[in-house]
Amino acid sequence: MLLKKIKQYWISICQSSKRIGVLLAVCMIVCSGCSEVDLDEKKEENVQSVQQEKMSKDFENLMEGARELYENAAENSQLQKQVIEYLGEKGYAAVDINNQIDMVHAEQVEAYCEKAKQGKPAEVIIFLVTEDGSAVRYELNTNGEEMDAIVSTVRWTDNKPCMDYYHEFRVYSWKYTEKGYFFIEEYHPPGFDGAPGETGFRVKALDQKLRELNQKYVLPIGYELNNMLITNWCEQDYSNLNFYDVFELMYPLIYERNIPYTAEEGAEYQIPKDEFENIFYTYFHIKPEQIRENADFDVNTQSYRYRPRGMYDCEFPYGPYPEVISYEELGDGKLKLIIEAVWERKMLDQVFKSELIVETAEDGKIRYVSNHVLSPQEDEPRWYRPRLTDELCVPEFGLFCNPGR
Repeated sequence: MLLKKIKQYWISICQSSKRIGVLLAVCMIVCSGCSEVDLDEKKEENVQSVQQEKMSKDFENLMEGARELYENAAENSQLQKQVIEYLGEKGYAAVDINNQIDMVHAEQVEAYCEKAKQGKPAEVIIFLVTEDGSAVRYELNTNGEEMDAIVSTVRWTDNKPCMDYYHEFRVYSWKYTEKGYFFIEEYHPPGFDGAPGETGFRVKALDQKLRELNQKYVLPIGYELNNMLITNWCEQDYSNLNFYDVFELMYPLIYERNIPYTAEEGAEYQIPKDEFENIFYTYFHIKPEQIRENADFDVNTQSYRYRPRGMYDCEFPYGPYPEVISYEELGDGKLKLIIEAVWERKMLDQVFKSELIVETAEDGKIRYVSNHVLSPQEDEPRWYRPRLTDELCVPEFGLFCNPGR
């Protein structure tokens, strides 16, 4: 009996040992697997680090070749254009960050988009050059199905080019438009409050005359914080035009300084008549009574009531920019400009369209004659926020409103 119990005891121990051995074996396998995974990740990180280091060195060496341009930047008003030309001479596609200069080697980007559209593998490098001559490098690769991007930036620091930004991402969506815009998008989750993930490159060249007209007449207005290009108005009827937006827009152009009336919430000012009206006399054929009909004029003080925009009627950044696509000479110094709004954030090369008539007087001064909206009604400008009116003012809730509109 005693021998039988001893035998059963040893069998139990052996079985336990087997279980322990199995557990140890499983742990070893798992740990070994984890080690292999960690090792693979480390190898991948090392490869990426080497690739990034090589890209950094190549990018910095490339921009070092433009040193003479940067050293003469103080006397060089064409720095941005010359850096683009330099990159073109090196065989790269390059354009300015605001798409106001024709892209060099645009054929490379067109070929890339065509292959991507056909589901073929392709790669391209595009440089965006900023006003100060810094460069943003976009390396795009597609296997025919998915597209990947590597974005890096070189700036001149301590008199040498330094790569100070590197970012990889999977392109969430892309398109190449008939008008010649190439848009790519990096996915951002809902609620993301950083810069938008959309980038647009104007690939097809635009007639130089159209660019000059845009720079002279339209870009100084733009679409930011004013409705001059997005509503109907003319010399006989300015009622749709927001005069306070125009006042803020044109003030620095006329007086050559920033508007001195601090934009504090609830701040209110009385602008002397001549100071306010001079802006409109300079840029419009307009009568005093037309100005006073569209702004809050105090006869007793001969001044205009004015409140800057506040947090409740500010606009979100990253709106569209205008592009003149055609023009017609009307005689007597008048021009009809057809303008389209390009909105990179929405990946649209025509989100709004209008017809602006301008005039250049004999003294060289610019006059704005009229604007007519050509877009369908459903294409209303979603980016523009009208100024709050007195009717919408709710002081007890801290809403300080703007007069007159």
